[in-house]
Amino acid sequence: MVTKILVLSRAFVGRKMASPGIRAYHLAGALGRALPEAEVTLAIPGDKGEVALPAPNVRLQVWDGNSSATALARSHDIAIARNFPPHFARLLGTTRFALDAFTPLYIEWMELSKRDIVPRWRRTWMSGNRWYLNFQLTLADFIFCADERQRDMWIGMLMALALVPPEVYERDPSLRRLIDLVPYGVPRHPLDARGPVLRGVVPKIKPGDRVLLWNGGVTEWNDPFTLLQAMDEITLRRQDVHLVFMGSNHPDYVFGPTTGVLGRAIEMAKELGLFGKTVHFLEGWVPYERIDDYLAEADASVCLGYENLESRFAFRTRYVDLFRARVPFLCTRGDVLAERVEDEQLGITVPERDVQAVKAGIERLLDDVSFAATCRENLGRIAPTMSWDIAAEPLVRFCASTGSYATPARQRRAQALTRAGMYLAMKKICQSPPLH
Repeated sequence: MVTKILVLSRAFVGRKMASPGIRAYHLAGALGRALPEAEVTLAIPGDKGEVALPAPNVRLQVWDGNSSATALARSHDIAIARNFPPHFARLLGTTRFALDAFTPLYIEWMELSKRDIVPRWRRTWMSGNRWYLNFQLTLADFIFCADERQRDMWIGMLMALALVPPEVYERDPSLRRLIDLVPYGVPRHPLDARGPVLRGVVPKIKPGDRVLLWNGGVTEWNDPFTLLQAMDEITLRRQDVHLVFMGSNHPDYVFGPTTGVLGRAIEMAKELGLFGKTVHFLEGWVPYERIDDYLAEADASVCLGYENLESRFAFRTRYVDLFRARVPFLCTRGDVLAERVEDEQLGITVPERDVQAVKAGIERLLDDVSFAATCRENLGRIAPTMSWDIAAEPLVRFCASTGSYATPARQRRAQALTRAGMYLAMKKICQSPPLH
């Protein structure tokens, strides 16, 4: 019997996509290659006209609402998603569910709600999201996340929700067959740069200049402000260092170009006199097939944040392509990949909000030729171990199996329906209009 696997992307998949869409696309491809006898469907929101198949046995399907998503899940043996619509509760026991928990959503929502939700409704909004997250964990027959820190966090939540009863523990005391690691991966092919996109193309960036790449969007948990202050000091001494922010218009409309941290960063760059001179915010979003061109021109990459709860459980997906491109990077301490940067000499880590440390780190990455070469060598050595095919192996094993190590579906059904219902009720109660 042919196994039918659905990868449901809640994020945009196409020429311009961010990490959630990229991840869904490549996981579908990895499943297709590893399970050639299976039928894999990549369901995407919007138009599928410009999306290439990630593997020959993967078909593309457009979904446009909870009803169509539910119908798709009902027609597949396994459904995989970053978050499932509450309507999926009725499918528990017929379709097996694999939850992609690579993002600590509750913490991200905490950050986003500061910007988007009227303060008096924020507590209600977050309470609804807690019910939503509890529903996701209840529905899941298998959970996969990015690293061991995240896994510890999710296991704690599962235990608090009574989803690790003695019989689940006895079947697998490691819980690896219930929750395992599928980190963010890299494509198998080497870097494929097709031509210049920055030097001699972006105004003010000359052929011999040095390029610092902020390779991704600017989110509410990023700290571009310390970086801009460091760039201000660097620019006073030398004019050959250019900072390029790759993305302004997030394809999933989570972060707009004139709101939140990004809008304030643009204003700060203008106030410092750096905007369009040594600091450049690229308009729109770089097409996925052209990312290699930007990586190939980068002397170093930089992304700053804060040493807080978000960084504790974050997996910085933007760093992963730097391994394949062998681009040394500077980042704030606190997250899992920052620890790896320190332990394996892949770049430089700095304390939060430390302008002088950032300035010194940038100059070392650009001017210490021997150090940068060692970082590049180490990045290149690690990159082959990070392919999507290797990363997806635990998910492949789940899809190749026939059972579930979660609490039996009949015991979870009432909990799933209750938690889905509470989420929908809280969503109706919360009357906060968007602030932007």
